[in-house]
Amino acid sequence: MTSGASHRTGIVVVTWNFPPRRGGMETLIYGLCRNLKKKYGVSVITAYAPSAGDEDWICRAPRPGLVRFFVCAGWRALRVLSARREVKIVLGGSALVAPLVVFLAKAFGRKAAVLVHGSDVIYPNWLYQQLCVQWLRKCDHVIANSRYTAELARAKQVPPMALSVIPPGIDTSAYQGCLKGAKHSFGLDGKRVILCAGRLAGRKGIPEFVEKCLPKIVAEVPEACLVIVGGNPKDSLIHREDVLGRLNAVIQRYGLEPHVRLAGWLEGDDLIRMYHACDLIVLPVLPAKNDVEGFGIVLLEAAAARKPCVATRLGGIPDAVEHEKSGILVDPADYEEMTRSIVRLLRDDELRRTMGEFARARAAQGFGWETIIKRYEGLFDSLR
Repeated sequence: MTSGASHRTGIVVVTWNFPPRRGGMETLIYGLCRNLKKKYGVSVITAYAPSAGDEDWICRAPRPGLVRFFVCAGWRALRVLSARREVKIVLGGSALVAPLVVFLAKAFGRKAAVLVHGSDVIYPNWLYQQLCVQWLRKCDHVIANSRYTAELARAKQVPPMALSVIPPGIDTSAYQGCLKGAKHSFGLDGKRVILCAGRLAGRKGIPEFVEKCLPKIVAEVPEACLVIVGGNPKDSLIHREDVLGRLNAVIQRYGLEPHVRLAGWLEGDDLIRMYHACDLIVLPVLPAKNDVEGFGIVLLEAAAARKPCVATRLGGIPDAVEHEKSGILVDPADYEEMTRSIVRLLRDDELRRTMGEFARARAAQGFGWETIIKRYEGLFDSLR
């Protein structure tokens, strides 16, 4: 495993969450590492994945399993830290790896920093809280993806001076242009497309949205079509629900098959084309006892494609959306207001365009990776 340029300040990233696993955490950590590599010598140690085809700065556990990952990560990081004095920071991808990150950093006189995302802070397993989350307070710095997640970390006694909020970044250049013919490429000509994208975790509230809102939306806008990109989070450590099964049952119960497309997982250019094909994105997150929406990175991706959103005012979502400017925020489970907001946007082309342009500008200025990486650089420079 090489760093790409040994004379540069080095960072060892230890993370369970990394592509090809899917989700907002994985998207954030991969984008962060790729952009940090422009200035730092970055080495990533992560979990096993079959046929990942990784670059040489990414090292994986040779076999699947959480215990094997920790053993491999500990051993590999020990070797890197022993051999490379230019490595100054051990960066953890989530609270899960906090104890290992702190141990490695303290043992070799380096600095320990950990990213936190929301659910990784509150997961209600007593052993996990004792073995992992409590170690956050021993880190040199904890980086939260939203103000909401930072409050969760404070509640776990992370010192305020050791806590920063840095949101996810987005490469807006990848979403340039309007991609004419995007709807046609998915067989969505003549449709008003509402997009849901991401892992179908229970907190996302997709089956409830389909049941409570979609029949009323279709009655008002007959050409409305809900496209759902994603699937059950089978690779997740904490999500085990069969949300897709519940969703299919609701679709059949209400006879909504003509108005719902289950697209499965889309990646790369196909996913970007789908963002351009849609008219708006919806994120109808619900309160969940043991799960939270720490930010909502799909809202940034939609914004980069000039698409407005309708989302619930919950968790870290208000950091991603400027109400009535880049999208519309509604209270959780307020399905009447959610329905009115979606119908309003579907009927008003100019409003969608105006909100979409504002969303794009906001994403580029406040969340572009160039801006976000400068904040990480300032933090890391202060730690060294």
